[in-house]
Amino acid sequence: MLSGIDQEDFLEVRQKHLEVVSQHPLINAVLSGIQRGFVYADPSRDSFFVCTKSGFSLFSGPDTARFNQELLEFLLQNKDIPEYIHLYHPNSSFQNYLEANWPKYKVRRRAQFHNHHKELTYYYKDLLPAGFQIAVAQDVSFEQLEAAFGLHFGSRYWNSKEDFLANAVGACILNQDGAPAAICYSACVVDGIAEMDTLVLPEYRGQRFMRIVSEPFFNQTINKNLIPHWDTFIENSASYIMAQKFTLTLMQEYDLLSLFLR
Repeated sequence: MLSGIDQEDFLEVRQKHLEVVSQHPLINAVLSGIQRGFVYADPSRDSFFVCTKSGFSLFSGPDTARFNQELLEFLLQNKDIPEYIHLYHPNSSFQNYLEANWPKYKVRRRAQFHNHHKELTYYYKDLLPAGFQIAVAQDVSFEQLEAAFGLHFGSRYWNSKEDFLANAVGACILNQDGAPAAICYSACVVDGIAEMDTLVLPEYRGQRFMRIVSEPFFNQTINKNLIPHWDTFIENSASYIMAQKFTLTLMQEYDLLSLFLR
């Protein structure tokens, strides 16, 4: 079955499964050694399981009842990975096996978009309320960002505070008092792709802040020659429709299986 492998062997798994790995920047970042995570594989590297610190996961292996049983046992016995994980592209047979043997899961559809536009835009300036301003995330105190959003910027995805400050891309909306109201930042940057994560504080929702904060993020990625990766639940209509309003390119729709292991 699967066992933990050393980091020097990550690239072998990545190269062997590059087509599917490259579809998910968070997984790619772990296998590329950019961000820490959990990697397991069989000796041939034909079967593997990768899990980020935040629980986003990808596995590949035989689509058989025996493998499904071994995979579930492996996940349930593994105390290193998060207790709540999200599997990209789960096999339908694995879903059926879970339904019969471990029904603590749910499956939802997601959509991936890329921004291939190369022109800088500044429509957000006309949408900002009076007294509000845009700031580069790294120009705001790291402690202030953490206090406002509680997103654990230096540990959820990035390896440390220093890693986030040096390598992340991010834009913030600051209110009249200079306090953060919304943020759009990269959960990872790998192979020229920046995976986006956006949060608008509850008291500022309904004011188009997701639209406003995304545009300066896009401008930063254009200046850095990066492609933003927008990955959202289809049922999240605000995010899904916003991606279409930005005329982003739909890359794929896929299933995401969220699984409680304990």
